[in-house]
Amino acid sequence: MSTKLFEHLNETEAYVFSFVAYFACDKTKGNIFKRSTISLCNSLGYSPNTIRSAIDTLVEKDFLTRAPKPEIQNKTLRYNYFDEISHHLKIGNDEYAQEFSSELEGVLIGLRNGNKSKNSLMKNVFFKVYVTALQPKTKSEKWKRNQSRHLHKALVLHGFLHNKVKFLNKFDKPALSLSVPYLSTMMQWSRNTIRRIINTLTQLGLITMKLDGRRIVFTHIKMVERVREGYIQLKSRLFGSSNQANNASKADPIKTEKLKRPNSNASPTEHAAYLAAMKSRQYS
Repeated sequence: MSTKLFEHLNETEAYVFSFVAYFACDKTKGNIFKRSTISLCNSLGYSPNTIRSAIDTLVEKDFLTRAPKPEIQNKTLRYNYFDEISHHLKIGNDEYAQEFSSELEGVLIGLRNGNKSKNSLMKNVFFKVYVTALQPKTKSEKWKRNQSRHLHKALVLHGFLHNKVKFLNKFDKPALSLSVPYLSTMMQWSRNTIRRIINTLTQLGLITMKLDGRRIVFTHIKMVERVREGYIQLKSRLFGSSNQANNASKADPIKTEKLKRPNSNASPTEHAAYLAAMKSRQYS
């Protein structure tokens, strides 16, 4: 994926488009993507309806275009069924879609030829997203809708952070230090969403970080293999470690109890002050 994707697409559309573009920009495969809906579901961890809806939206936005299916000469052959049920997609005419696929093609050609040096003229910074971590163990195992959306976003941010830390470690650069507003602007997600994702990645043991004022110092990013337990609880307040998070969660009810709730005869000003105090303690 590339961070610029999120200026044009939401995370579901970005997942589908980047996966399709990886194959559709390959000349050796005829610059066409040919896979079934179920194949996309197995690879991306989405439901069939979500996949179909995302493809329709990407076609409407001209990020993808439907290619004509080949005429079947012999309909009695069993393997022709795959061509009938598969999506046949090509890169659309959208300016950014063309830019993304063109630069991604250059990266893939360079990797195949053993050339890992980066082209300074590229406008996009690509990073790997390990979406296979969401693949279920059994057919009956499924993520709930909210869990799926949150964990897909978590893997996107993890992929970006892993790529940045890997680059910095390679050249002995200082530890990665980023702010929540920066990540929020880059990913086009709310600041609360960024905080919740970082807390989830910490709970899953995929990142180690500490707080330095308003910045987050990411000291270690672990490679993700499987995400089985999901997240325990969404938290909109950042903690430097899981122990701090657990201690703070135990202390939160005590803080709330110390606030005296105004009675029913209190003035609107007193009620507003009480709500403001509650909010400041929850998000401080």
